[in-house]
Amino acid sequence: MKKRALIAVLVVVAIVAAAGFYSMYRGRRVKAAQPCWGKLVNIQAAKEQWAVDTHASPGAPVALSDILPYLRAAPTCHVAGATYIIGKVGEEPQCTIHGTVSNFKPDHY
Repeated sequence: MKKRALIAVLVVVAIVAAAGFYSMYRGRRVKAAQPCWGKLVNIQAAKEQWAVDTHASPGAPVALSDILPYLRAAPTCHVAGATYIIGKVGEEPQCTIHGTVSNFKPDHY
């Protein structure tokens, strides 16, 4: 009888530990992606301001050099090899690793 109680306690402890490790892993992934999403928001705001200032129509191409005056510095993703795709007016900018801001769902990481 004592063996079964000990096994049951060990199973419960293992389940709690597994849940804790998953939560910690998920938190690290979300924290690692947040700076990138912040830069994507800044790029989107700079694109919108550029479009207003230049009277650009939806679908007009936007280059980084166009919106650079609206940013503090050229945006770079902290993940090696990742780049930003600025996109056209009316489209969301993208990171080649993290996607777009609207795709950010912390519960899925």
